[in-house]
Amino acid sequence: MEGPVKAIILGYGIRGRAYAAYANTHPDEFEIAGLADPVAEFPADAKYPTWKSWEAALDAGVDADAVIISLPDRLHYPSCVKALGKGYHVLLEKPIGCTWGECLAIKKAQIEAKKLVLTGYVLRFAPFYKKLREVVSSGCIGELTSVHHLAAISYGKAAHAYCRGNWSVEAKGTGMLVNKCTHDFDLIEWWTKGKSIKKISSFGSLMHWRPENRPEGAADRCMDCPARVRDNCPFDAYKVYYERTDLRYHFADESDAAILKMIETSPYGRCVYACGNDSVDHQTVLMEYEGGLTIILEMESYSQQRTRITHFYGTRGEIIADEHKIEILPFLGDSTTIIPAQHGHHGGGDREIMTEFVKIIRMNPDPSRYTKILEAALESHRIAFLAEESRRTGTTIGGSSK
Repeated sequence: MEGPVKAIILGYGIRGRAYAAYANTHPDEFEIAGLADPVAEFPADAKYPTWKSWEAALDAGVDADAVIISLPDRLHYPSCVKALGKGYHVLLEKPIGCTWGECLAIKKAQIEAKKLVLTGYVLRFAPFYKKLREVVSSGCIGELTSVHHLAAISYGKAAHAYCRGNWSVEAKGTGMLVNKCTHDFDLIEWWTKGKSIKKISSFGSLMHWRPENRPEGAADRCMDCPARVRDNCPFDAYKVYYERTDLRYHFADESDAAILKMIETSPYGRCVYACGNDSVDHQTVLMEYEGGLTIILEMESYSQQRTRITHFYGTRGEIIADEHKIEILPFLGDSTTIIPAQHGHHGGGDREIMTEFVKIIRMNPDPSRYTKILEAALESHRIAFLAEESRRTGTTIGGSSK
């Protein structure tokens, strides 16, 4: 195809804005054909239509090639199926669906529409993780025997998203593991190179952000909390959003005045012990693959830094990766440290996934390739849902039959 790929963006929150930014940096490749969001403020200079509902956007008959879906999790399934039915390609934020049944229904709709559904696995496209995959696949540490992978969310980010925020109540979308760690299961699929998973066990719970752990004298909102309580609370909204600035990117207006108003009026100013949340705050998944390879995935809220740290053990050495550097520690020979170049959010993954999305649409491959792309993404979801079944039932789950 000639000219830029035109896309309607459904959901103009942090992820929608990240994808929309590609139109400014790559105008020859990507053009916004419309924006839909019930509450967001749209760009004042927008030269495209805007809507308050995603349904209206898809029913408007706009001349577009694709739809980017960055809506709340519970809307991924209905909006994706409708977009495919309208003949659009889709870039779909993870999770693909809130249940395995929804995921399979999207696959069915994709096959019928013969259109692309690319999942928002930005880490797969980030230069750091592409390089890490290359190193692991090289065989430089022999055959992998085990992998220990930590997804450290950080106490501020976890409190924001999974206690005060959109993913605090599982019934409104998905559990924390499916929402957050399908990224990580996707990376694990890379590292296992298609090996079949045999068994999965998972353990986790909501330990701390519970009403019974509320400090004596704490108010329902941080603005009303006594100073003696707030001063001793690391989760205080003023500390997390106002004194620190690393989480302000979640909000369209990052000014001090807007942040203070947000703390005083929005759900993000609530006491973490009074949010009605039920998402876990930590979880561990144990996986055994064919051939004996074992993998541990740990998801942790109560960390200082937001990072991922992975330790690979092999028959001839080790690899330690921390999202900044890759250390190769062979049993024979010298150790090596690689520091991949990174730039932008998710280390450049946001930019690179948009480049790939445009590239695939322009290639117009055989529809069977579209199905293979979605199937590869679905496997990480399947494993995540099995892990959740194990956590809830207290049993070890068989993982065969992809």
